[in-house]
Amino acid sequence: MREIKFRGYDKFDKRWVYGYGLHQSIFIDGSSNAYVTAGIREVFIVDKESTGQYTGLKDKNGVKIYEGDIVRRPAYSEEERDYIGDIVGLYHIPEKIGEVIMYEGAWCLKFELNGKKVLNPFFEMMEFDRFDLIEVIGNIYENKNLLEED
Repeated sequence: MREIKFRGYDKFDKRWVYGYGLHQSIFIDGSSNAYVTAGIREVFIVDKESTGQYTGLKDKNGVKIYEGDIVRRPAYSEEERDYIGDIVGLYHIPEKIGEVIMYEGAWCLKFELNGKKVLNPFFEMMEFDRFDLIEVIGNIYENKNLLEED
């Protein structure tokens, strides 16, 4: 079982809040509010654009990774092995900076490669066992500029 947890940016206290429920109210005039519930009497009105679910994963510093986080995985080289376990050589994996999203039921990293948006599933990174390299460097709510190319 994984921990189900949500976060959102509290509009009034101007801080991140964390809880175990995420709700939305839609009013007759078409407006809406999003809420993060942290306890029986702890309900926070949050900006719905800031909300995100906990992935169940932590970065190299032990920071919980949430949907909407911006993460960096530095470039590294990996040994390639053939089917009997002999080392064939090394292959290079480039640095990636991207946004954590849910895509078709899997946590993925959305990033740009040569100006084109592509998806690289987190389960691929888990297969390579590289969470010891991934680092949360911001989130799309406060640091969208981190995703812009120079």
